[in-house]
Amino acid sequence: MPDDAPALASMSTAYDPSDIEEKWYDYWEENGFFEADADSDAETHVIMMPPPNVTGRLHIGHALQDSIQDALTRIHRMKGNETLWMPGLDHAGIATQNAVEENLREEEGKTRHDLGREAFTERVWAWKEEYGDLILDQKRILGDSCDWSRRRFTMDEGFTRAVQEVFVRLYEEGLIYRGDYLVNWDPENETALSDEEVENEEREGRLWYVEYPLKEKSGSTGRSTLTIATTRPETMLGDTAVAVHPDDERYEHLIGETAILPLLNREIPIIADDRIDSDFGTGALKVTPAHDETDFKIGEDHDLDTITIMSSTGAINENGGPYEGLARFEARDRIVADLEDEGLLVRTEDYMMSVPVSERSEAVIEPLISRQWFVEMEPLAEPAIEAVREGEIEFFPDRWANEYFRWMENIRDWCISRQLWWGHRIPVWYYTDDDGEPDPDQDYVVSIDQPEEGMVQETDVLDTWFSSWLWPFATLGWPEETDDLEKFYPTDVLVSGYDILFFWIARMIMAGYEFTGEPPFRNVFITGMVKDAQGRWMSKSLGNGIDPLEMVDQYGADATRFTLTILCAQGQDIKLAPSKFEMGRNFANKIWNAFNVFGQFMDQAEDGTPTRDYRRKRSFEELELAEQWMLHRLNTAIEDIEESLDRYRLNEIAERVYDVFWRDYCDWYLELIKPSRKRSGEEMSTDKIALAAEIYETLLRLLHPLMPFITEELWWKVRPREAGEACIAADWPTVDRSQMDADAAETFALIQEMISGVRGIKSDYGVGLGHEIEATVSVPAGDAALANTVRRYADYFDKLASVTDLTVEPGAEKSDGHRTSASVVVERCEVFVPLAGMIDLEQERTRLRKEIEDKEAFLASVEEKLNNRQFVNKAPDEVVDRERQKKKDATAELERLQDNLADLESVQ
Repeated sequence: MPDDAPALASMSTAYDPSDIEEKWYDYWEENGFFEADADSDAETHVIMMPPPNVTGRLHIGHALQDSIQDALTRIHRMKGNETLWMPGLDHAGIATQNAVEENLREEEGKTRHDLGREAFTERVWAWKEEYGDLILDQKRILGDSCDWSRRRFTMDEGFTRAVQEVFVRLYEEGLIYRGDYLVNWDPENETALSDEEVENEEREGRLWYVEYPLKEKSGSTGRSTLTIATTRPETMLGDTAVAVHPDDERYEHLIGETAILPLLNREIPIIADDRIDSDFGTGALKVTPAHDETDFKIGEDHDLDTITIMSSTGAINENGGPYEGLARFEARDRIVADLEDEGLLVRTEDYMMSVPVSERSEAVIEPLISRQWFVEMEPLAEPAIEAVREGEIEFFPDRWANEYFRWMENIRDWCISRQLWWGHRIPVWYYTDDDGEPDPDQDYVVSIDQPEEGMVQETDVLDTWFSSWLWPFATLGWPEETDDLEKFYPTDVLVSGYDILFFWIARMIMAGYEFTGEPPFRNVFITGMVKDAQGRWMSKSLGNGIDPLEMVDQYGADATRFTLTILCAQGQDIKLAPSKFEMGRNFANKIWNAFNVFGQFMDQAEDGTPTRDYRRKRSFEELELAEQWMLHRLNTAIEDIEESLDRYRLNEIAERVYDVFWRDYCDWYLELIKPSRKRSGEEMSTDKIALAAEIYETLLRLLHPLMPFITEELWWKVRPREAGEACIAADWPTVDRSQMDADAAETFALIQEMISGVRGIKSDYGVGLGHEIEATVSVPAGDAALANTVRRYADYFDKLASVTDLTVEPGAEKSDGHRTSASVVVERCEVFVPLAGMIDLEQERTRLRKEIEDKEAFLASVEEKLNNRQFVNKAPDEVVDRERQKKKDATAELERLQDNLADLESVQ
C-alpha cells in the first residue's frame, strides 16, 4: 500500500461511512485522478456539468444528476478513456441580484439604487467570492470526480469574451435586432423575460361584464351600449378598440361604429377581426394593444393607437387618468367599484384562467411594450432540428425528441435583454445627449470594445441563458482554437432534467452548430424529476423537500448515490421518501460484511492490508459447480451491464450489480463456500479464498462508479497494492467467455430452485432455517444422470436448508408414502418435506385455523370498503388502488393458508 494512502478502517459489523468518505476523496484529488490531460492519446469521454446557480444549495435533483454523471465518468475513466467532467457555476442574473439585494436590505436597510450600479456590482462579486463555491463544495461530499482545476464561471474573463463575440457575430449576421415589442414583463424585478422563464398557472379568477356606451349618431335608434367581458378590467384604461368576429351576426351592424370607453370617456372604434372568439363572454372583446399579445397583433393589423398604462413596477402611469399611481391590482378594485357606481358593471362570474407567473419572482407577468434586443431563432433552429432527425444527436429516452421537435418547429424569437445590473453588459455603444446620458434614439455601434471615446455602453444585460447556451465549448477556450477545444469537443453526453429542455438543451444544440459547426454532445440523457412520496413537486411551501446532505449524514454518500441511481428509471419521475435510502445503507452493510466471510481467514498486517497475494491457481474446469455458476453469473452480469450502459439505463446497472452481489455472491456463493458452523474451528482453504477474493474484486470494480467510497476502502483490503492501483483507476470488467458454462449454470439453477422450495416450505410452516429436516427429491424414472446430479450436491441442501438426510427417488409420487409431506414442483422434479417430526401437527392446525379466521375477517373489511361506491368514487385513486392491492394480497395469502391446512388435515 503506498505511503500516501489513508489508513484503512477496522472491519466492524456495521459499515460507518464517516470513517472513510472524506479521506478517500482527499486521496483521489491529491493524486490527480480527476484531472484530464489534453495531450493524452486516449479516446475521450466528456460530460459538461449543468452549471448550478452561484446562489444555489445542493438539492435532491442535483444529487440525482450528479450521481448519474459521476457514475458515467468513473466507468469511462476505468475503461481507459481520457475523461473530463467539467464543473462550473452560472452567474444566475436575476436570482443572484435578488439574493444580494435582499441581503443588503436586511443588513443595511438599503436597495441597490442607494449604492449605484458600480458599487452594487462590486458587492455581488464580493458575495460570490465568499459564498459562490458553497454548492461545488457540497458536490465534493457526494463524491463528484470533476476536474476541479478547470472549473469555470459564466462571468469569468474568458467566458465573458465568448459571450460578447457571439452577440457581435449574430448581430453582423442580421440575427440580432432591437425593437419595441410586447414582452413578458416582471414588475417585481423590473425586467423583460423570455417565454421560457414564464410559468402558466391555473387560478380561479373573475370575468367582469362591462357596458361600453355607443356614440349616438343623428337619427339613429337601437341599442345604446355594447357589453364586453374581461378578466383584467384595469387594462381597459389602455383600450383603443372593441372587436367582434366578422361573421358574428349579433354585431355586424355595429362594425365601423364608435364606442365610448367607460370612466375615461375616450372614443374607440368597433372593428371586425377573425381572431375574436365569439363564444368567449359576449363575443365582443376590448382591445388593448399595449397589454395583450393578441391585441398587439390586432392593433398592428388595424393601425390602432397603442397606449401603455403601466410603469415598470406595475403601477398605473399618467395615461391612467384618475388612477395614476395606483398599483395594478389596487387599480382593478377601484375601477370595478367605479363601474358599479356608474351602473356599467352588468355582472361578474367565477372563471378558471391561465395566469402567467415569473419563474423567479412569482409575480404575475404583465405584457408590456418595451424596447428590447431579440435573436431571430428560426435560422438557428433548422440545422439543430436536422441533427436530431438524422440521429447525429440522440435522446434517451427517445420520446423527448418529439418534445424537442414540437418546440423547435414552432420556435419564437428570443428576447435576450434584461433590465438588471448583474450580468453580461450588452456590447452596444451609444452616443450621449447634452446631459452626458446615452441616447438610445440615435445610431448605435455594436462592438466588444468601446469604439469611440465618449460613447457609453448599453445598460441592459443579457439573459443568463445567453451565456449558458455556450457552455459546452466556451468552457474549453472558444473562440480561441485551444488544445482543450480540439481534444474534448464535441462532448459525449449531456445529463439533465426535462425542465430545462427548451431553456438550455435545445439552445446549446443551436449554438453548437452555429458557432462550431458540430454538435455540442452526441447524446442527451433526460432524467425524471424527483418528487415526494405522494408524487408532488417538492417546495418550501409544502415543506416536503429532502436535503441530500442530510441523507448523506444519515446514510452515507454511497447509499445516497446508489439509491437515487437505482430509482432513476428512464422516462419516469421518482417518488422519494427519506426511508428509501435505507436500501442503499443496507446494501453497503451487506458488501462490507461480505468481505469478512473470506477476509477473516486471510493473512493481514496490522493496518488491515493482506500480507500475501491470494491469486487463483485452479482453472475454470477444476472448480466445483457453485464456483463455476458464480463466475458464469458474474460474466452474464457484466454483459448485461454493458448493454444497459449503451442505452444509459443506469438504474438497470444498479439493479444488476445489486442482484449479482447480494443474491448470487452473498446469499448463495459465500454461504456455500464458507466453513460449516457444525465443524468448529474449520478454516477456509486458500483456493476458496483466492476465488472469493477474485470475484469480490470484480464486483467492487462494477460497483465503484455507483458507490465509490466503500469500494475504494475494501479494494485495498483484498490484496497488496502499489501506488496508482486504486480502485478508481482499476480496469473496468469485461466479459471472459472462458469463465462461462451455460450447462453448469443450468444445473446449479435447478439445485438452487429445489433448495429455495424447501426453504419456502419451512417459512410457510414457521420452521426456522437452521432446523434439521429430511427431504426426498423425486426425479423422472429412468433419468439416472439427473438423480446422480442431485445426490452429488446433497451437501448444498444441508448447507443452505439444513436438509441432513436427502433421498433421491426416481418416479416417486405423493401417493407413494408422501401423503404427509409438503411438496414443491421444480421443473420435472418434485421435492417432498415430511411434516411429521418437523412441526407439532395439532398445534400447527390450531395456528392455521386462527390465522385463516383473522385473514377472512380482514379480507371482509377490505371488500366492504371497496363495495362502498361513495368511497371508491371520492377517495384519491392511490388510496383506492392501495385497498385493491390489499384485497389481492389477502386473497392469495388466504389461499396459501387454506392449502397448508388441507395438507395437515390429511395427516392422521
